[in-house]
Amino acid sequence: MELKTILRPIDQRLAQVTDRVVESLQHPMARMCVYLITAGGKRLRPALTLLAGQSGDFRANREALVDLAAAIELVHTATLIHDDIVDGSLVRRKRPTVHERFGTERAVLMGDYLYAVAFSVLSRLKEPYVTSYMAQICQQLSRGEILEVETRYRFGVTEARYLQVVREKTASLIAACCHLGAYVAGAPQDAVDRLTRFGWNLGMAFQIMDDCLDLIGDERVAGKTLRSDLEKGSLSLPIIYLARRLSATERRRLFAPLRRRRATQAFARSVASAANRSGAIEQAKARAEQFIRDAMDVLAPRNGIALVETYRHLARYAIERRS
Repeated sequence: MELKTILRPIDQRLAQVTDRVVESLQHPMARMCVYLITAGGKRLRPALTLLAGQSGDFRANREALVDLAAAIELVHTATLIHDDIVDGSLVRRKRPTVHERFGTERAVLMGDYLYAVAFSVLSRLKEPYVTSYMAQICQQLSRGEILEVETRYRFGVTEARYLQVVREKTASLIAACCHLGAYVAGAPQDAVDRLTRFGWNLGMAFQIMDDCLDLIGDERVAGKTLRSDLEKGSLSLPIIYLARRLSATERRRLFAPLRRRRATQAFARSVASAANRSGAIEQAKARAEQFIRDAMDVLAPRNGIALVETYRHLARYAIERRS
């Protein structure tokens, strides 16, 4: 099922979130980068925030939930801008990345500006817990990015270390959407906790599948630069599994350009092909499937959680998507 079909029940509210984001960006330069939000983005994070709000008193907290979802989308967009700079990506959502279009200096400052605007929006909620929680999440996002950079070109990186990076840089924000959406809407504590666990598992699966698609996806479908992480020495789960399947001699031969830090697109394509042939990508997908099963288990007791079928569709989408 396509994501736009899954999210159809909250389409109008998602449009309100986009409007709130645009309203919050007063600087003309910031408005120019709004295309990252409006140009075909998945809107997964604000959608999860609004969906979690359905498990509480959504009507009484409608404006607060829209503000919360807008702030989270601003934080996510800031991370995309900074990630693209670090990765040297040229395309995002089928358009030039912010640093490619406006230059690195402006892009760095724009990401910083979006973070500041996000917390200005959060302050309107007058909920110290929400602001404090999001501050912790932003710290986790930064730690995850730093940890990922520190593990580049380290061929002994373990699956556990990779999963730690994913927990920090991706799953933390997705879990926060579910947690804070339910919290702001006054959902029962059991529902808040269960939705948070759902978000953690969904986030883990989502990033693993992203890393698989980075190797075997089509840039025209994905709408972004692919295999740039591998060119810069980031070893994702499929590559970790591939390395396990090769002999020491095969590993040295295949990864020689990476060891010399002379990776090219041709090298990245050859490694991606090897990962696909060896079954390493299928193994990584199976790991993502396990996280999705764990997410589904959280939903098994339906009591306290609204729109359970929508959550289930989102879980399936996370591992069946092509972009």
